[in-house]
Amino acid sequence: MTHFTLTVATSRDGFISRTTNEPPQDWASAEEQELFFRDVEAADWAIMGRNTHQAADKPHRRRIIFSSKVSGWQRPTQLWLDPAGLTECDLAGAVADVYRMEKVLILGGTRVHDWFLAHRAIHKVHLTIEPVTFGQGLPVFSAQTSNDPAAVFRQAGFEVSSETVLNGAGTRYLELVAE
Repeated sequence: MTHFTLTVATSRDGFISRTTNEPPQDWASAEEQELFFRDVEAADWAIMGRNTHQAADKPHRRRIIFSSKVSGWQRPTQLWLDPAGLTECDLAGAVADVYRMEKVLILGGTRVHDWFLAHRAIHKVHLTIEPVTFGQGLPVFSAQTSNDPAAVFRQAGFEVSSETVLNGAGTRYLELVAE
């Protein structure tokens, strides 16, 4: 069975970045980056949108990149797919000949998060809330109504299973599970 984990860093006011081309490593804490790379190393595949992929292109990583403009295998381990009309089960079949899909990391951006939420395919969330305020930017989900990142996920049907403060600046790390 495929298990999907959404790993996301947000500002305290609920944004994943100020612009589409701003990677989290520009503003996230060292502690968040350590947890992020732990998740990346543990995953069989990562799924992201074109902007997220281009912000941190890693030719050696197994990735599915959601795109309505590019399709097919662009590298031996990187498949570009238009997600329209697909289900999460279709994803595993699309990459089965390359590598198994059991532990999958959802990396974003907003439209990718929306797709997995709409398909009710997010099993677990690793949420890091950094003590920075953006004021505006890209939300976690396009339809979110709260600026509190934890509330955004509670409203989307997740419950907090653990919460830890990562550093003296107040970076918070929450693990959430689907209710």
